Amino acid sequence: MRRVVIKDFVEIGAGCTIDRGVTGDTIIGEGTKMDNQVHIGHDTIIGKNCLFAAQVGIAGAALIEDEVTLWGQVGVSKTLTIGKGAVVNAQSGVPSSIVGDKIYFGSPVTDAKEKLKELVWTKRIPEIWEKVKNIK
Repeated sequence: MRRVVIKDFVEIGAGCTIDRGVTGDTIIGEGTKMDNQVHIGHDTIIGKNCLFAAQVGIAGAALIEDEVTLWGQVGVSKTLTIGKGAVVNAQSGVPSSIVGDKIYFGSPVTDAKEKLKELVWTKRIPEIWEKVKNIK
């Protein structure tokens, strides 16, 4: 029978669910902290000193390396890797593996600075459209 292995100094908030492994153990690494209502799918391996804010959902068989931060309502797809030290901003979706030591945002996630520039330009579309419409 597969197990859930919770290492030392792990904090688990209220209403969290951690699925036991199907093909291997589900492992929560030392010093990891989970806020309330976090879901960890089967066979997921979480490294040391990770931080997951409320309502994070991680599908099965994901590998979350050390020191990863997932802010509120981040969704993580199955069978992927999130690299060491990655930060994923709130309400983002991670559909495939991402490298560590970067900040991500959006759905699907991309570099946070690039996504914020994109959002600024998107908000300017009505203004730009009015200028284009009036060109004669």
